Amino acid sequence: MEIKRILLPVDGSKSSLTAAKEAASLAAMFKADILLMHCNQVFPNLKQHLDFAKEVAKLSNEVLGPARDVLQDHNIRFVERVVDGSPAEEIADMAKKEKCDMIVMGTRGKTVLEGLMLGSVTQRVLKITPCRVLVTRHV
Repeated sequence: MEIKRILLPVDGSKSSLTAAKEAASLAAMFKADILLMHCNQVFPNLKQHLDFAKEVAKLSNEVLGPARDVLQDHNIRFVERVVDGSPAEEIADMAKKEKCDMIVMGTRGKTVLEGLMLGSVTQRVLKITPCRVLVTRHV
């Protein structure tokens, strides 16, 4: 198995931080690069307001921060992408567009509702993704 590029979508949850640690280990083992990604679900009519756009950028940076720290602590090469849209579709599209060999993501997102079961985003990604998906579980 050859892994050169890993997509790591994060949402700021404990589960995505666990995924970041696993992705860092895999990247070190395979000498792979990581594409660190966050997806904003932005309402198009609010996106045009400058204050709202600045707040979204600030929040995205805060979400990426802990995963960024993990990757930097492990000396992993990575690039960041912040996109707007439906997370599952954006993750699958990014994996395809960037020719990722694997997606490493958490089982569930930040909200209590998403924590009741395997996250709906994770389930959708498993169904539509063009590559391997490693789902990590926060314990």
